[in-house]
Amino acid sequence: MKITPLLLSALLTALPLQSFAESETDSATWPLIRDSLFPGSPDIVESEEIVSLTAPKRAIDAALVPLEVKVNVRQDDTNPIERIHLIVDNNPSPIVGSFDMSPNNGVANIATRVRVNAYSPVRVIAQTADGKLHMHSKFVKASGGCSAPAGADDMLARQRMGRMKLKDLAGENSRMMQLLISHPNYSGLQIDQLTRHWIPSDYVSDVNITLEGEPVMRFNGGISISENPTFTFHLDKGKTGKLKADVKDSTGREFSSEWDI
Repeated sequence: MKITPLLLSALLTALPLQSFAESETDSATWPLIRDSLFPGSPDIVESEEIVSLTAPKRAIDAALVPLEVKVNVRQDDTNPIERIHLIVDNNPSPIVGSFDMSPNNGVANIATRVRVNAYSPVRVIAQTADGKLHMHSKFVKASGGCSAPAGADDMLARQRMGRMKLKDLAGENSRMMQLLISHPNYSGLQIDQLTRHWIPSDYVSDVNITLEGEPVMRFNGGISISENPTFTFHLDKGKTGKLKADVKDSTGREFSSEWDI
């Protein structure tokens, strides 16, 4: 039986969060998530040798939980990082998203902010060019992030929707860039504080970043990315030209911005 995202969400909802868990980074939901992402149950090596995840033990704001991924190979290595998955086991939609990386990254380090709806293992899985899967997990104490009210007025948020900024941050062996996207990223689990009606889901689903038409990083994800998404990524030093971000959301809207770097 094929496990679709809708079926996966229903199955996870039916499971008690702590049942079968032997340690903080075990969960009853993980086997279902693993089989959904990686049919056939391939080996996943849990180690910090290739990839490591930095996350707060207890989040200050469950709707804005910072995650940072660092990898220990460069993109010009013989076995670079091809894809990175972020997962929050106990979220209603546990697969935060996937990041397709490229040789233009220099190093495949990334950072973003996510929603955490209940105390949960948070995982990063990096797939190298040889197809092997490398995982590192942390346990994050946070609750209510997916249903937390939006931080900005809905009308103002929609007026700003799709605006983008690019920051060029310091980096030792590569250029660290941060893309900021104005978008309320409604999860579908929030209630309008004035009308008391449910707010339909409306979130950034795809981000494609290119440099002079060549791929840099591509993101595809769901409701677990925070309001006003931020994506930190790297460019190999010496790379210059026109950087472009093409963004789509779950309603079909499309936004684009360009910068000379």
